[in-house]
Amino acid sequence: MRDTDRPPLPEWIEEIYSWLEAHIQTECNEESLDRHQANELAINAHPEHDLNTNDLEYAFDRLINRGYLYEVDDRLYITEVNREYSSNQTE
Repeated sequence: MRDTDRPPLPEWIEEIYSWLEAHIQTECNEESLDRHQANELAINAHPEHDLNTNDLEYAFDRLINRGYLYEVDDRLYITEVNREYSSNQTE
């Protein structure tokens, strides 16, 4: 569940979340992504932000704290999977 009583996340963190959500739903054969792999992929996917591992760790932690993501055994999962998107992909 997402925390809506707080100010919005910075735009660059929302962009990371949107990318991560789309990547997991379209390119992963699993429902999660290894945190280390997510770091590497996000750095390459967003060269315009000049991200480093510390930036991404901060972003992932903020997304986890806000309820957008959850983590189990260093794997990142999307809290609320877009069911409509997923069902359209299987049709």
